[in-house]
Amino acid sequence: MSASGDGGQDGFALAEVLVAFAILALVSIAMIRAFAGTTQTFGATAAREAELSLAQHVLEGARAESSASAGRQEGESGDLTWWRKTTPADGAGLAPPPRTPRLFRVEVGVSRKGETKSRPPLLTSFILARSADE
Repeated sequence: MSASGDGGQDGFALAEVLVAFAILALVSIAMIRAFAGTTQTFGATAAREAELSLAQHVLEGARAESSASAGRQEGESGDLTWWRKTTPADGAGLAPPPRTPRLFRVEVGVSRKGETKSRPPLLTSFILARSADE
């Protein structure tokens, strides 16, 4: 029996505190990992939104042009590079009448500068424009 006469309860309280701290440490580690994963997800989402915004801007630029021609254009914006591929959408193999708008397929892709892996188009749309060849 201890000198204070409490039957050894001081040691039991210390063991409870140590167990509580161990549980607190485990819960804290789990929460830190969850927050880190959430932060990483937010970063990836923000990067994807920036890519989509740029692709939409490039596509709107193609729509705003008065004429279109088949080909590929490339450019840079900040830490992103973009490409735009325009191809005529032929209708049943028939040539359109002269000086009339044609249907063009426009594909836009965006990637990070220095990225070597080829990505598929991010946005694809059709535009009606006069052919620049006429």
